[in-house]
Amino acid sequence: MGSHLLETLAPQPFQLRALVRKAEDVAQLEARGVECIQGDLCDPAALTRAVADVDVVLHVAAVTKARPEAVYEQVNGQGTRALVAAIRAAPSRPRRFVYLSSLAAVGPARDGQPVCVDDPPRPLTAYGRSKLAGELACRSLMEETEVVILRAPVVYGPRDRDFFLLFQLAMQGIFLMPKGAEGLLQFVHVHDLIDAVIRAATLAKVAGIYHIAEARSYSRGDIVTGLAHALGRRVRTVRVPHWLVRLAAGCSELGAAMMGRTTIFNRDKVQELLAPGWLCETAAARQDLCFEARIPLSEGLTRTAAWYREQGWL
Repeated sequence: MGSHLLETLAPQPFQLRALVRKAEDVAQLEARGVECIQGDLCDPAALTRAVADVDVVLHVAAVTKARPEAVYEQVNGQGTRALVAAIRAAPSRPRRFVYLSSLAAVGPARDGQPVCVDDPPRPLTAYGRSKLAGELACRSLMEETEVVILRAPVVYGPRDRDFFLLFQLAMQGIFLMPKGAEGLLQFVHVHDLIDAVIRAATLAKVAGIYHIAEARSYSRGDIVTGLAHALGRRVRTVRVPHWLVRLAAGCSELGAAMMGRTTIFNRDKVQELLAPGWLCETAAARQDLCFEARIPLSEGLTRTAAWYREQGWL
């Protein structure tokens, strides 16, 4: 997300500053004219330097994969609170703060109905709870600066390694799907999400919470069909019991931990997978941000598969 965002912003008439982890190579960013502050969300001094004399802060960093819940909270919760504290202490306070959140913060569809921005949050997972904590930290700034919170559903597109797992499964010609998992889902392509972030940062008189997604919803069968078309091959769906999905996720998580890695296929994600659909209203974003997703899932999957092939991933 961050790399796509900076690539889109760099040619435009903005002065850009990025907070980047110390292990990152900043040469390419600096070549694009981006000022780099090395540090992270747990580094108050770096945050102070990052928000000094800026007009708009875009917060798109997060931990998304399986880790102890304390790590989710440290980065997504405490890290966001530290950023809010730096903004509040800045001598010249930014006029707007845009926070990229997730539908996981509010929870799945209720009785088949899309969640609305004013629905009481009911996160299912450690990730969702940490993103909700980040939202609450941002909302504490609302009386002092313009705060825009963007909740996204599943984000996919070039460079993404999490959604790539579905392409790998489909490439085998067999797609395992939990029995009874028939709830509908919404998606957003990374390029559409970037468009929404830039609108949230630049349009006048914008504040509040918005759901950013393609308005159309899809069944899990639609997803398999889209993957098969994007890959140019037949994919057969095989239904498996919930207990087997949970067991496989636990083994995946354990195996990744033993190798010192993280995995997107974990017990938290299984809770989201087995939830009764992930739907959200998008009317407010269409009205206030003039945003409407332009890339339907079928086209987005085809574009993404083409990028994976170009990079040798498939």
